Amino acid sequence: MACNTLDLLNVLGKKWDATVLEEINKNDGVNFDKLLSLNPKIYPKTLSTALNDLIKRGIIKKIISYNNNMKRSEYRMTETGKSLISAFESFKTVNCNSSENIKECRECENGPNGNNQEVSNYIKI
Repeated sequence: MACNTLDLLNVLGKKWDATVLEEINKNDGVNFDKLLSLNPKIYPKTLSTALNDLIKRGIIKKIISYNNNMKRSEYRMTETGKSLISAFESFKTVNCNSSENIKECRECENGPNGNNQEVSNYIKI
C-alpha cells in the first residue's frame, strides 16, 4: 500500500481532478450537470470517476437532498479539501507561466480544456 501522500498525488495528477476541484471550490454546492457544462471537453464517465476519487480521499463530499420527491445531489469541499485548495493555489503561483495573472486550470491554454496538443498528448488517462 502506498503512503497517503503518494496516493493523493496520484489522484490529483489525473488530467481533470485539479479542474474539478477548482470548480467545486468556486461553486460550492455545484451539481454534476453544472460541472459538465463548465468543462465542455470532459466525458461524463471521466467526471464521475474524478468525483468518486475526490470523495474517497475526503477532499469533497456529496450531499443528497430531496425536494418534492426529486433527488438532488451536489458537491461541496470538505475542510481537508479547503486546506488542499489553499496549498494548490500556492503551487500554481510558483509553477504557472505567469505568476502575475494566475488562471483557473480550465482557463489555462495548457490545461485540459486548452488547445495545447503537446500537453494533451502527455497527460493521458
